[in-house]
Amino acid sequence: MAMDQTIKPRHVGNSTVLTVPASIKLDENVRYFVTKGPEGEIVFMPKVQNPFKDPKLMKKITPQKSEFEDVKRLGREFDD
Repeated sequence: MAMDQTIKPRHVGNSTVLTVPASIKLDENVRYFVTKGPEGEIVFMPKVQNPFKDPKLMKKITPQKSEFEDVKRLGREFDD
């Protein structure tokens, strides 16, 4: 892909469309999250599934013991 390719936005109905050049190979079955950066850049990122909604992963997660669980209180820890 040539680094100097430029595209021009166009209006289709109520949307603004940016045509992706054919030299950029995209999987048409992938959904993208789009955002506009502080310098005006437009970034498309493949949308990934939330790992915390994956039942297989959630079965692998076990509760962890806190390193403070066995610490004995002296009685004044909560004083302001």
